[in-house]
Amino acid sequence: MQQKAYILHARSYLDDSLLLTCLCAESGRVMLVAKRARLAKSPWRGLLQPFQGLWLDWRGRGQVMTLTQAEGQGLTYFFRGKLLIVALYVNELTERLIQKADPEPHLFQLYGSVLADLNAGAPVENTLRSFELDLLSCLGYALPLTYHVASGEAVLEQYYYAFHWQQGATRMVAELRPHPHWISGRSLLAMAARNWQSVETLAEAKKLMRLIFKDILEKRGLQSHDVFALI
Repeated sequence: MQQKAYILHARSYLDDSLLLTCLCAESGRVMLVAKRARLAKSPWRGLLQPFQGLWLDWRGRGQVMTLTQAEGQGLTYFFRGKLLIVALYVNELTERLIQKADPEPHLFQLYGSVLADLNAGAPVENTLRSFELDLLSCLGYALPLTYHVASGEAVLEQYYYAFHWQQGATRMVAELRPHPHWISGRSLLAMAARNWQSVETLAEAKKLMRLIFKDILEKRGLQSHDVFALI
């Protein structure tokens, strides 16, 4: 049965094939081998690219299966420059966080929406910060941005907080120069509301999300770490 899909990552495999990491509407993260896809006469040559909506079918069992059919949906995004770096970051973050064969239709819709927003010229940082939060929510890691989990204490905008992605916000004693990893209650509440009007909120949200992903991903990290300054 064909499924709607996007390719998150493609790399050379053996002499003439491709190894694909795909996000599928019904099957979640799937690893596929596209045999002889790199040959000049392959019907798939030029088709199996990131940021292109596809219909895919495959056969086999186990962690890596064999691609048997691929067709374009007629939906292709061409990103260049900074937008290409941003889109590659979206792909890598999605690939690293989702589990194999874990169906999540809301994630598939979210991924398609963020590509469409970037293509339409939506503000990049606003789009990324919302995507990061929504991606975690889709995968069961929704951040408790408005309270501390153990105490139930609500976040107030006038205080600074230490934030942990599992425990929530711990209020800190106010100081003239807060710790660089503390975040204002005002920014936490704005993040919860997906309100990106404040430059301060965007800057604090970016720093906080980097710390959270570093903790969640542990040693696996992100290859796009070197370009974080751009996004």
